[in-house]
Amino acid sequence: MPAGLRSLTAREKNILRLALVLALLIALSNGIPVIRDAYQARAERIERLRLDIAREQRLLEDTTLWQQRRQDIDQQLQSLDARLFTGNDSTPGARLTVPVLAANIQRRVRQIAQETGVTITQSSLAESRETDDWLLVEQTLSFNLDNQNNTLAFLAQLDESRPWLAVSYFSMRRTRNMYSGEITVVGFSRDTTATPAGD
Repeated sequence: MPAGLRSLTAREKNILRLALVLALLIALSNGIPVIRDAYQARAERIERLRLDIAREQRLLEDTTLWQQRRQDIDQQLQSLDARLFTGNDSTPGARLTVPVLAANIQRRVRQIAQETGVTITQSSLAESRETDDWLLVEQTLSFNLDNQNNTLAFLAQLDESRPWLAVSYFSMRRTRNMYSGEITVVGFSRDTTATPAGD
């Protein structure tokens, strides 16, 4: 024990001890909230960092998802474009008129009919609808065939046709040793030269 402390009386030593305990209590009472606040601030910073990291990861995942969706839409558009009648032979890139589209539809149906053993006997006047830059033409044709099994091949080739020919009506009946019927096919065209809305 230092010489200065040895000369203290027991009472003075008790007072000194009490002062040290009080100083320690004051230091703890002031220091603990500071330590607690520092710890809480650190915990809040860590939580903010976790949230930022989670948000960045979501954004990265969303970016990948949106890129995939964009690729899917581009593929669908390419597939759709392959199903449309576009331009005409004499003026590539020009907008198809109703008579030209109807003639293209008739020519394609007759070609498929010939390949599948179906005879087109008559075609009616084409009906058309236009919306914005879309053109839809319905063409009804009468046909004959001697083997009903050719019907499925005929319909399958129409469905697989590029440009696509949708069948909106089909009827067939037997007359003696032959089958006859009517079919309505629909062809679509789009004016790609039209200015998109908002441009």
